[in-house]
Amino acid sequence: MKDNMLNGRIRIKKNIIWYDIWRGHEFNRLHSINVHEHYLEDFLNDLKVANITIDELKQYLLIVHTNWEGHNAQDIEPFRTMLWNLNFPMDQFGVLFTCFEDINKLPYPAQCVTERVIYIANWYPQLKKQNIQWYNLEMNTKFVVLMRRASESRCLLAKKLLERFAIDDMTITLGTFPDSVPQAWKDIVTPYQYPLIVDEDNVEDLKHDPVQLFYTAPVQLVVESSHETDINSWRSIFITEKSYKVFAWHQFPLWYAVPGTVGKLRDAGFDLFEDVIDHNYDNIHDPVQRMDLVVEQLQKLCKHDTAKLLRIYHWDRLEYNAQLVEKITKTAYIIHKTKAEHLQNELLQFYKSDRSTPAL
Repeated sequence: MKDNMLNGRIRIKKNIIWYDIWRGHEFNRLHSINVHEHYLEDFLNDLKVANITIDELKQYLLIVHTNWEGHNAQDIEPFRTMLWNLNFPMDQFGVLFTCFEDINKLPYPAQCVTERVIYIANWYPQLKKQNIQWYNLEMNTKFVVLMRRASESRCLLAKKLLERFAIDDMTITLGTFPDSVPQAWKDIVTPYQYPLIVDEDNVEDLKHDPVQLFYTAPVQLVVESSHETDINSWRSIFITEKSYKVFAWHQFPLWYAVPGTVGKLRDAGFDLFEDVIDHNYDNIHDPVQRMDLVVEQLQKLCKHDTAKLLRIYHWDRLEYNAQLVEKITKTAYIIHKTKAEHLQNELLQFYKSDRSTPAL
């Protein structure tokens, strides 16, 4: 068998195929709303690149690795069905998720490595290199909200914020790749400017690079990559580097994401300042109602210079969160490696057990 091979999205080690299902795709090709449309075409092409036939495939264990993205079990199910239609032995299949998924309810071995996304794009080492004196940093605006890629809900959120706050009170981004955005989304923001950009002239190239302008607000409204109705959004609780940055940047956090996201961050040990911020919006399932409650909390927190004063008063708690981010960055890789090995071993055990059982 092939060993230690890397061909496109297929990585082979001994008799295990790791399939990086999202790697190298266009941004919207395998998101939740259209994930099932391309599985067969893409997988057959990937097998061809790796020089593996369908019959040869059946000799391998196959683990889907969702990598930096938020595929959930529902997204993976069409792929699993496709494998079944190809007569692939389903006891040789497993998944490594990066979103939160109840793996105990799944009919196949799986692990969740939700901490993995903290080290996307190497942002934290870059931040540390800046050697920022956080306590002495001058606060220039009341809050920051970074939405980069537009969506229907993000445009609506921008409109609500622009209606309730002076533009000078916020650091806001919305509208990378503006030519790819439907006009209907742009119209939501009317009569306000679109795209909204504050840190670069080239809106096509806004990536994960650290920008000090983003740090000079005491509050951040984090808009995560998950949403119930937006196209090209993940449906599950999926905590990206965005949620860790708010803590590393020593800011008071609010979130606009699918329900339950705030609870997962609370479970991770972060101080969410619940004596100052009411995060009950996290329990609201209607996305527009949840958005209105988030904006309401943001208004309360940013009234006058409240947040700037709270930043000084609660500095030790902000520093605690920043230190927890550093701790997670030091352990995330080990957790990822340990869970991946556990999944491999579980599948190998099933594989060997099935082949040692005598036929009836």
